[in-house]
Amino acid sequence: MKTIKYSASGKLLLFGEYLVLRNSKCLAIPLSFGQELEIHQGVEKGILIRSFELENCWLEIFFSKGLKIIRSNDNEKARIIQNLFSLIKEKKPELFSKDIYLKFRLNFQRHLGLGSSSTLLSLLSQWSGFDPYYLLEKSFGGSGYDIAAATSAGPFIYSANNKMERHFVLPESITRHLLFIYLGKKQKSSKEVAAFKNKKTTGQQIDEMNRIVTKAARCHDIEEWEELMNESEALLSLILKEYPVKEKYFGDYPYSIKSLGAWGGDFIMASCRNIDEAENYFLQKQKHPIFTYGELIK
Repeated sequence: MKTIKYSASGKLLLFGEYLVLRNSKCLAIPLSFGQELEIHQGVEKGILIRSFELENCWLEIFFSKGLKIIRSNDNEKARIIQNLFSLIKEKKPELFSKDIYLKFRLNFQRHLGLGSSSTLLSLLSQWSGFDPYYLLEKSFGGSGYDIAAATSAGPFIYSANNKMERHFVLPESITRHLLFIYLGKKQKSSKEVAAFKNKKTTGQQIDEMNRIVTKAARCHDIEEWEELMNESEALLSLILKEYPVKEKYFGDYPYSIKSLGAWGGDFIMASCRNIDEAENYFLQKQKHPIFTYGELIK
């Protein structure tokens, strides 16, 4: 059996977090970080899965061809994969008729929250020809923007109803002034999605986020970009009833800071005028890793 390879990009959501679940537009970027899948002929009678984080094998599951879990070092993860495989097998039983070995490899650390789940779904979709959004609906849930990012060629606008709306290019006049900083605590997306169901939003708030996203995709001036960051933070702060991240932790920072993804622990986006000075500021706050736009973007 010839080895078959697939790849999927990780993601960051720059504008539209939470409200994309109510069908607002969002602005996202695919990353140079992601996950690969290699399909090999199996060496055992069944289906072997090994998942690597960089060079470390962190998950191993072995199924019978009937998808019974024979062994696993993580039963919760094994049941998630078992459910996904069962969905695929209903329409593509031939994929499970031979002994196979599926080798997954992330080129980033899982705790960073850059898309280990979404890239998994995309890779399974590419392998099986199965609809990735259906797999998402039946597993982790969410808007699906991260599924779109997995195979996107560049920054894009997305909505849950229309999926990929359009691609665009962020100009260097914006990107050279941006840093992305990990706050140190990965948020569980499925938990945040469930919690947001109890939050109330208005049509006016959805319209406001749509306006922010549309302007951001056309923006060429860093000061205007910062205004949009501040407006987004104020809007979400009102809805989530939480203080913006700059107000909570970085009140003395001279430029704009915006939460990315689930508020409270994932990445933030910070604007700056001097990259070195900004990096030193966040390192003194013991926040790292820190990435420039060029280090992240696909």
